[in-house]
Amino acid sequence: MKPLVVSVVAAGLAACASVNTRPRVMTIADLRAQPVARGEWIEDYDTALVSIAALMTNDLRLPDVQATLFFHRDRAAFRAALEANGYAPDAARVTAETLTAVSGRRSVLINEDALLDAPWPIRIALLAHELTHTLQYEWAGGPRGTSDQWLREGFAEWVEVQALTRFGFTTPTRARATVMGRIRDAGGRQAFPPLSGMVTFADWVALAQRFDQEALYGHAWLAADFLIERHGVVAVIAYFERFARSDDRLANFRDAFGEDVSQFEEAFRLRS
Repeated sequence: MKPLVVSVVAAGLAACASVNTRPRVMTIADLRAQPVARGEWIEDYDTALVSIAALMTNDLRLPDVQATLFFHRDRAAFRAALEANGYAPDAARVTAETLTAVSGRRSVLINEDALLDAPWPIRIALLAHELTHTLQYEWAGGPRGTSDQWLREGFAEWVEVQALTRFGFTTPTRARATVMGRIRDAGGRQAFPPLSGMVTFADWVALAQRFDQEALYGHAWLAADFLIERHGVVAVIAYFERFARSDDRLANFRDAFGEDVSQFEEAFRLRS
């Protein structure tokens, strides 16, 4: 079983069904399940989604999540959906081979086949992570913009770990220890490129193919957690909101956090 702080599972199962199979569609606003406070009470996607959405809004004070999830039957259907949503064929192939889910504005595309044998903590982690990405699109006014991918992923991981902690699946201390162990096994923090090499989605997918994904996402979580420690969650939200007005990622970072991204990167590098 993969560590509970993980959200993106490698899509390693072979495609075996027609890409014409329609996805299973779930819109959070249409679900009638009641949210629960404990993770062990979650046994279906309806309960998982409404519980995660309620936790994000009530506990973390994030905006209401408005999202529709498309559960595609297998990797081939997931890849076809990516192409239908504007991915070039090669990019869709690489993304489908590397990731289990991809989010956009108010939508999440999922390779359900890759989650069939996953325990509920892993599924809950993925859902919390991807729903956070939908909020990032909302804050930016719809387009993805040029916000740094390490921070997009790191903040989604931060929300994910918050959810897993509050649902009782882990603790902050255990989550950090798990991440540090995975990073150590991957060669240590020095093995990863600098944050400036994790800026675009293409950068990230390439890195996800090179490194253990749990270590890579954990590294981004550590960076985001450090940024939140220095400046708070409100500043992170303000960073994403700035992309509704400007795609100057360096200026947006400086305006939101009061320091250049290069300054933060150096502080993160030096942190033990």
